[in-house]
Amino acid sequence: MNKMRLSIAVQLGGMFGLTIVLLGCILGVTLYNLMDNSSKTESIIKHTAARTVALKGAHTDFTRALLDMRGFLFYADGAATYEEGYRKNMKNSLEAVTHYVETTQAVDIKAEGDKLQKLITTYTDIGDRVIAAKKVNDPNLSKIIAEGRNLVGEIDKQFEHVSDMQEKTFGEKAQDMIATNSKVVFGTSLAALFFLVLISALVTWYSGNLSGRLKSVSQSLAEIGELDLSKPDLQPTRDDEIGDMGLVIIKMRHVLKDITRQIQEGGKLLALASEELTATVDEQMKSVNMVAQSIQDIAAGATQNANSINDISATLEEISAGAEQISAGAAELNDNTQLAVQEASEGMHLLSEVVSQNEMVSQAMTEINTVTLNLSQGSNDIKGIVELINGIAGQTNLLALNAAIEAARAGEAGRGFAVVAEEVRKLAEQSAQATQNIAEIIERMGNEIDHAVESVGRASEEVAKGSTTIHSTQQGFTVINEKLAVVKTGISQIAASVKETAKGTEAMVAGVQNISAIAEETSSSTQMVAASTEEQNASMQEINSNAASLAKMAGDLNAIVKRFKL
Repeated sequence: MNKMRLSIAVQLGGMFGLTIVLLGCILGVTLYNLMDNSSKTESIIKHTAARTVALKGAHTDFTRALLDMRGFLFYADGAATYEEGYRKNMKNSLEAVTHYVETTQAVDIKAEGDKLQKLITTYTDIGDRVIAAKKVNDPNLSKIIAEGRNLVGEIDKQFEHVSDMQEKTFGEKAQDMIATNSKVVFGTSLAALFFLVLISALVTWYSGNLSGRLKSVSQSLAEIGELDLSKPDLQPTRDDEIGDMGLVIIKMRHVLKDITRQIQEGGKLLALASEELTATVDEQMKSVNMVAQSIQDIAAGATQNANSINDISATLEEISAGAEQISAGAAELNDNTQLAVQEASEGMHLLSEVVSQNEMVSQAMTEINTVTLNLSQGSNDIKGIVELINGIAGQTNLLALNAAIEAARAGEAGRGFAVVAEEVRKLAEQSAQATQNIAEIIERMGNEIDHAVESVGRASEEVAKGSTTIHSTQQGFTVINEKLAVVKTGISQIAASVKETAKGTEAMVAGVQNISAIAEETSSSTQMVAASTEEQNASMQEINSNAASLAKMAGDLNAIVKRFKL
């Protein structure tokens, strides 16, 4: 582009200035030629034509003088008047010829004029002699008149000869002036034609160049309006208003390219984040299902524990009844003791099963605690991903806003891109809303997980207490067996054994009641955990649905951006 800026107004002004200069030159030359021809015409009129007229007047005065001479010779009554007229006319004729000879510049005409002047002067002398001879009646009057008559013919011929030469000169000058005028007219016409052709060529070239540049600008705007940003930049060839438009279009194309690339990258990141979120949610759903299955197993174990504890309670009640029967009568002591031994053995067996099941419950609680901690960590990871998606949606919204601003600056040509930018902005807002919903769901899920962790912790503590009680119960049953063995050795120890047995049975009843309460609490906790896992599973499904919607939005965003040709 040219270093010096020439606006379109300056360019048009230069063209008009050149036109005015050329017109001024042609007008100046034409005026100069017209003034020169006017001067020549004035010279012909004032000098050549005036000399011709003066020569004709001198000839006329000479003829009048001849007539006066005849009147003087033939009319005696008016001789004085005729003489005066003769002298006056002859004087005028001689002065006119003398002036003609003095003012003429042509050498040949001047020579012939001198000759005419001499002839008139000679005739003037002859006329004076005729007048003098007439007054004195000189007998040589006729001879003098004849001499003058011969000279008159020669003078007339000389007048005609000089007049012919003067007319010829006048005609030549007139022809020269006409030829000069013709040349001036031809030259002016030729110059005007050349000027017209030059101006037409200049206007045609400038208008064609201007039309081509405007067409190039219009084509660039049409390409941008069709979302085609892949064309190369056409640098302006001149530093003017059209060049400024070209630079603005190039800048707008680059800005739109950058915005489109950023939106594409954001869409790709959004799609990847959606896929990662979907995968994470799937893993979380699997974990939740595992937790639900474990909780169902725990619930089944808790139910079985409750049944076993009920059996133990019934057994202990029977032992207590047996102890009362032992106290009532010694006769049935042996049988009741044998029955007590059997019941104690069965109680020990049941307690062993309770211990095993309690260990399974403790292990399941440990697994539940681990799974819930993993769920909590997964929720935190999902929160991070949601925050990333929310940031991407915010950046996309900002980019869409910038694109709308740039499209508004483009005016009519950027209206199509403004619609696309508005759609992108709406998608970004929907993405932000979806991520907000996901964040709220994850927050609720995290609260439920924390509650489940607390419930599992309490359940673990209660299971530990149950284990302690069961061990105590086992020890009690061991004591019972020992006491029953002592009873077998001797009846003497029946009362003491019955007393210890009664105490043991009371302790066992209390322990079994505690175990029953713990089992019921454990069952309630497992039910709460199961409900929480169901809610968590529903939340995960909702998150999965939102992630799918987010992925679809990312696909729609990429489909819109693909309409741009980069």
